[in-house]
Amino acid sequence: MHVSKKMLKNYAKMLIHPLKADEYQQKVEEASLKITNLKKVSEMEEVLEMIFGKKPQMRKALNVAYIPVKGVLGADLTEIESMMGSVDVQEIEEMLEDAEADEAIDTIVMEYNSPGGSVTGIPELARKIKNCTKRTIGFTKSQSCSGSMWLMSQCDEVYCTESSVVGSIGVYVMVLKTKKAYEAEGVEVDLIKSGWAKAAGYPGTEMTGDQHKLFEEDVAEVHRWFIDAVKSVRTYADEADMQGQTWNGKKAAEKMLVSGIMDSLDDVFAYIGEDVAKAFELMENGHEIGAKYGHGAEAKADVSPEQGKDLKKKKKKKKEKDEMDEAEESDEGDEGEEAEDSDDPNHGEIEEEDIGNSAPIETDPDNKKKRGL
Repeated sequence: MHVSKKMLKNYAKMLIHPLKADEYQQKVEEASLKITNLKKVSEMEEVLEMIFGKKPQMRKALNVAYIPVKGVLGADLTEIESMMGSVDVQEIEEMLEDAEADEAIDTIVMEYNSPGGSVTGIPELARKIKNCTKRTIGFTKSQSCSGSMWLMSQCDEVYCTESSVVGSIGVYVMVLKTKKAYEAEGVEVDLIKSGWAKAAGYPGTEMTGDQHKLFEEDVAEVHRWFIDAVKSVRTYADEADMQGQTWNGKKAAEKMLVSGIMDSLDDVFAYIGEDVAKAFELMENGHEIGAKYGHGAEAKADVSPEQGKDLKKKKKKKKEKDEMDEAEESDEGDEGEEAEDSDDPNHGEIEEEDIGNSAPIETDPDNKKKRGL
């Protein structure tokens, strides 16, 4: 029924912290026992919500979209699996596409709380995050391991709390050797098949050396993908720190696996802009967001060198789009403005309020460099 059991049964390649996988398995088994005798769907949903919490939803405020990535990652999950603390990569992709298509949004904050999951869908979603045309910020205050780390690492900027757990950059396949157990029960498996690699690892049988090598090569290949993806954006990180180890947030920052330390999600919003932090605080408390809070300010904190390059490209694309829009609006309004100018007694003069609303000019070259401009 649930993700972990299905994955293990199929000998799937895993991108999940092993100990966290065991904890999740036990939690799901306990939940399954509690809902076995429930007859109403509403009762089952209530029990599962008490155990795993409410399913998080995407939120938007001002120019920022917030996307939660919480639970064990999987692909093509059933509704019951989603209710048992798992998240489908397709759902994350849909939220990302929604935010990217929204013209009012220019920054996407992705909060991670996941031990990882199965490989399927992770490399593809990671590329979508990396290639997103909007500014992306990854954050975790709890855990972002294995598959979750793969996704989080692809954000333009990545922050975590000191006590969070990140990393576990590795891949594994669990194959249970059950031949002796079957024999102890007086059971012998007679497997009729065609093809030397077919049914490798089938319960009650023992793999050949060539079959075992197939699994080893497959795992090594995916691990190589994982490392290359992380190094493509966290260019100062050392491959020696990507061999399955987990790190606390402080150590991960020292090893350049993340951009830096932030104490809370509120700090991330405040880093983007105080008005953004206020807007999300109001939303959290059930208030509607009013227009008086304006548009989120651009963040002025430092970014690491590899991120500055990506941010520069994204800002340049946005600037080019804005300039094209302004040019089109200017062409459409030229004729009418010329006619009005001849009758305007104040033609050629600039009102004081226009000067007061002018955008400040960035003159500090060092500050530009820090911001990746």
